[in-house]
Amino acid sequence: MKAFLKELKFKSTVHTYLKDITKEVEKAIKKSKTQDGFIYVNSKHTTLGVVVQEIAEPNLLEDILHHSLSVVPEDKRSTRVGKDYPHPTKDYLHRCQDNPFCDEVDEDYNAAAHIRALSFSHNSVIIPYRRGKLELGKYQQIAVFEFDGRNGKGKNPIRVRTVQIWVCPAEKIIPL
Repeated sequence: MKAFLKELKFKSTVHTYLKDITKEVEKAIKKSKTQDGFIYVNSKHTTLGVVVQEIAEPNLLEDILHHSLSVVPEDKRSTRVGKDYPHPTKDYLHRCQDNPFCDEVDEDYNAAAHIRALSFSHNSVIIPYRRGKLELGKYQQIAVFEFDGRNGKGKNPIRVRTVQIWVCPAEKIIPL
């Protein structure tokens, strides 16, 4: 089976946001010149997930963002928490530097970002396409959900994120 791969790379400078990538996925299907198959969208990060959701409505986006920040408290020691931080906080055990695989100087406390990614997104999603078009519902778009963007201040580097779009053609679709 032949598959096609497109990688999206982008700097993530805002802490928590949703970014619509539906058009990039559609372009990947078009570039593959295939008609039917499956799209596999994969985040290569533990604090950046993938969702299929209604992304076009800005008030819903605000509600989703507010809910994710309110339900999972931020670490009190995080660089994001200042005296006017409007959401709950708590002490977590995790610290980026404690990970033996961490190869960067990073002094932030991002346990909340990991918990939000587990709770509100997926590491990957699979979406079928037919006749060159995504099989999404009327209000569905594909988005990445960032929970740990960095502004680069202090010892917390700006994150460069990688999201893979795998186009996996199907030889034939047989209705059951």
